[in-house]
Parts: sequence; structure tokens; C-alpha cells
Amino acid sequence: MRAFSFLILVAGVLAAGSGALAQDAAVPDDPRQLVTMPPIARTVMREDMIDHLGALTEIVGLLAADKLKEAGEVAEKRMGRSTMGKHAARTRGKGPGRFMPPEMHGIAMAGHDAASEFAKVAATGDKAQTLAALQALTSTCVACHASYRTR
Repeated sequence: MRAFSFLILVAGVLAAGSGALAQDAAVPDDPRQLVTMPPIARTVMREDMIDHLGALTEIVGLLAADKLKEAGEVAEKRMGRSTMGKHAARTRGKGPGRFMPPEMHGIAMAGHDAASEFAKVAATGDKAQTLAALQALTSTCVACHASYRTR
């Protein structure tokens, strides 16, 4: 029990110290390009991004269980080409894609394509190729999130 109490004390001291440092340090500018869009477009895009993170987590779990086909199905159903335009009615035709700069839109389309390609490769059962396709998919996520922001 003493070890646990000591760990709690150390964690508290470290947290307090890091908070003081964070308050003293200047917050650096965010170098990513700001993309403005109407609230509904930004909202549905954020919902999709959260769902994509959940899908990726599910995909990794399925791959760990050697359920490649199922992982591919999740990718296509939640991230692939088949998901494009799903918010058209809700956004009245003014979804996020309409407000993205061309380069951002290109990355987003490449992400949908990579998810569909991952699904196709996963269906073959080749684990090495499936993992390579997953890396291609997550690279599109990183490229977009590292380059753009909405607030």
C-alpha cells in the first residue's frame, strides 16, 4: 500500500510541475492551414473523424485476431468509397468536401480510396500485404491531420 501511495504522490508532484511549466511557456502557433466551413459541415466531418478512429481501433483488433476479411469490411463500411456522400441530406448538399481546399480534398479522397483498397487486399487473406495497405491508409490520415485544421 505504501508503494501505491508513493506513486500517487509522485504523479501529483509531476502533474503540478508540468502544469506550472505549461502555464509559463508560450503556446506555439499551429502551422496547419485553417480551413473554415459552416458549423454543420465541420460537425459531420468531426463525427466522421471520431468514427474513423474507432474503425481503425476495431481494424487493428481484428488484424490481431487474424480476422483480415472482417477488418476489410469495417474499413469499407466506415471509411471507404462507399461512405462518400452519406451526409448529403443532413448537410443539404453542403458537406465538408465542398469547403476543403483542393489539396485537402485530394488527401480525403485518397483516404477513402486507401480504405477501399485495404478492404480489397484484406479479402485476399495476405497478412503482410494487408498490413502494408493499412499503413497506406493511416498515412492519408496523418497527411491530412498534419496539414489542416478547422479551428
